[in-house]
Amino acid sequence: MSRGKFSNLSLADDPKMVIKSNRCNRCYLATLLISCLLFLAVGIVIGYFVSNNTKLDDNQANPASGLGSQPSVEEAIRKIINRLDKSKIKENLRLFASETRMSGTQGGNELVHLLEKSWKEAGIDSVKTTPYDVLMSYPNDTNPNKIQLISGNTVLFESATAEKALDADSNKKTIVAPFNAFASAGVAEGDLVYINYGRIEDFMYLTKNLSMDLTGKILIARYGKIFRGSKVENAQKHNASGIVMYTDPSDFNMAGEATYPNSWWMPETGVQRGTVGPDGDFLTPFYPAKDYAYRKAEKDIEEFRIPAQPISYGDAEKFLRELSGVEAPPDWRGKLNITYRIGTGFSNSSLKAKLIVNNFEEVRTIYNVIGYIKGSVEPDRYILLGNHYDAWVFGSIDPLSGTAALTEIIHSLGDMLKQGIRPKRTIVFCSWGAEEHGLFGSTEWVEEYMKVLYERAIAYLNVDYACDYNYVLTAGTSPLLQDTLYETTKLIANPDKKSSYKTLYDIWNKRAPGDNGEPSVYYSLGSGSDMATFYQRAGVPSIDMWFTYNSDKWPILSYPVYHSAYETVNLYERYIDPDYTYNLAMAQLWSGMAWKLANDDLLKFDVRRYSTAITQFVSKLESQFSNSWQAQNVNIEALKSAAQNLTDSANKFQTYVKSASIKNAIDYRIINDKMIQFERAFIDPEGLPERRIYKHVIFAPSKYDSYSDNDFPGIVDTMSEIENNKAGDKWEQLKQQVSIATFTIQSAANTLDDVGL
Repeated sequence: MSRGKFSNLSLADDPKMVIKSNRCNRCYLATLLISCLLFLAVGIVIGYFVSNNTKLDDNQANPASGLGSQPSVEEAIRKIINRLDKSKIKENLRLFASETRMSGTQGGNELVHLLEKSWKEAGIDSVKTTPYDVLMSYPNDTNPNKIQLISGNTVLFESATAEKALDADSNKKTIVAPFNAFASAGVAEGDLVYINYGRIEDFMYLTKNLSMDLTGKILIARYGKIFRGSKVENAQKHNASGIVMYTDPSDFNMAGEATYPNSWWMPETGVQRGTVGPDGDFLTPFYPAKDYAYRKAEKDIEEFRIPAQPISYGDAEKFLRELSGVEAPPDWRGKLNITYRIGTGFSNSSLKAKLIVNNFEEVRTIYNVIGYIKGSVEPDRYILLGNHYDAWVFGSIDPLSGTAALTEIIHSLGDMLKQGIRPKRTIVFCSWGAEEHGLFGSTEWVEEYMKVLYERAIAYLNVDYACDYNYVLTAGTSPLLQDTLYETTKLIANPDKKSSYKTLYDIWNKRAPGDNGEPSVYYSLGSGSDMATFYQRAGVPSIDMWFTYNSDKWPILSYPVYHSAYETVNLYERYIDPDYTYNLAMAQLWSGMAWKLANDDLLKFDVRRYSTAITQFVSKLESQFSNSWQAQNVNIEALKSAAQNLTDSANKFQTYVKSASIKNAIDYRIINDKMIQFERAFIDPEGLPERRIYKHVIFAPSKYDSYSDNDFPGIVDTMSEIENNKAGDKWEQLKQQVSIATFTIQSAANTLDDVGL
């Protein structure tokens, strides 16, 4: 039968044909359904055997990701680091450090716009600025701060109100006069007393060994050893009327060396600026400084009540040379060409010191710049890279060497996106405002997003600055990030081209060897930069890293021109990192760590490093305090038992992780989440005694120096008060802190168990 003969025939014209057709359709559908079910069954069986034989492999694609065409983690890292261009980093630094960049000023706001524009041009998913209205502190331009040497109404000497111009940059009119932010405005007049570094032990020497009453005295202290704000706080507690701080050559210079601009050493006219305030906005403690926030009245702020001012060591010498009294102990003597004496007062009894501070505070808007690359598989898990952009003056080292590197990283990862290469987890780029005034930008942002960060943040990678000298890597880290750090440095070329060592790991291990044949790291992050609020309050595993000088060769306390007007591009390119090789190495390390954390199916968090550290800390407490604790019935046995339980749980968990088979993406998520939340287990919502802002029970800034951490800070600070201040009423507080530490360690052990309840 030809098609043409029946071309006009409808199936409806023959009932038998309609019935036959319906039967055929049902048979066809049944056959199709059975075939689909067979294919599905075969797929399930294949998937079962594939997944049942899938071991934890850092570089394999996540089974649920659908990103099989993506490069391996290591291949992607090599693409990123090969794309990074040190000439672009150089361009960035020259642009960023071409003006002064203090937050709340025209130069600071200009840099916000430059960063926002550059990051958007890089092609990452999104960029935004986050404003906060915070209380800021500035010097009075028309009535600058000073300290005078007077006799009656006659001014015999007055400290410089500006640093001498030694290059083209340090001659700019936008340079902010030397000051200590948040030092109280006021005038103090009286006898001068030398207080060494202004530490607790220095004050104890004067008040107890020398029976000196410091009430109403103006103190002069050298910078270093502890946070400058702690020096002011100690002076207040001893009823001093004011304090002056300077950079002694013994701590920031090498004797007999040429100074800037003929070397990197601080000249006698250089002054270190810096805040003396605490972390976060004064007016909105614990909560973000948004427009809707409740604010304390400025009159109710009582942190600092005495004037404070930094001066150069050239000016300091003029005052110290005239001091009377006993000679200072040998370890109090610096490298000025004088006989160091303590005072009280001057050898000429008619002389007095007069300190004049005219700082002012006002609420100004500061900005963070935040960029995002959304993860393809776990967009709700975050790796954060942070650096601040604000500087006291030009900030070619601190912080803009880091800002230049971060911006180039963003352009490199933007190029990866254009090639179709996207991280599995979200990467967040953070450029913080007003870090120098007191970690304002990062603190307010963490406070705003605390609930989300507490649940979802995997790691925060901080680079306050990339390089202050071209010698060795330094890293302070959570124990959980130590292995990722080591693995990434093995992928980075040694930046010292004169050395035979091939990788950054090799040269680091050679120049800074630590325990167990690994490079040295430290766990006490302190609160000297923006990782503080992430680590101390949100419990996010954090790291802070930079390249620095050989401290064995130069036993100084900081790079010499720290926070001065001489921290310029000229200094950076002549003496710090002339060809930007070390800055490039930091960009490679920083981005490599971020990519590993954003893409490793299984995070390289070895919880045994934490348990080992805690066991050592408990042993240290026992060796130091066992006798006095036993006499006071302090329960150290329970603390030791909890530490042992944590060790057992950590070993069991790590054994399980190494031998586990992965059945699906949920298995990765379960293991990773346990490791992420492990750091949070050490966060106490109630905070430390008298310092609720710090909540990490194992690591937190010392009560007497926020730059450095104590292990078990609640315990150690309380014992310090008992021993140094004879505070017998603190024993009950100590017992409570030991109990809290015991509970916290046991809770951390529980988080590693299968169920944990």
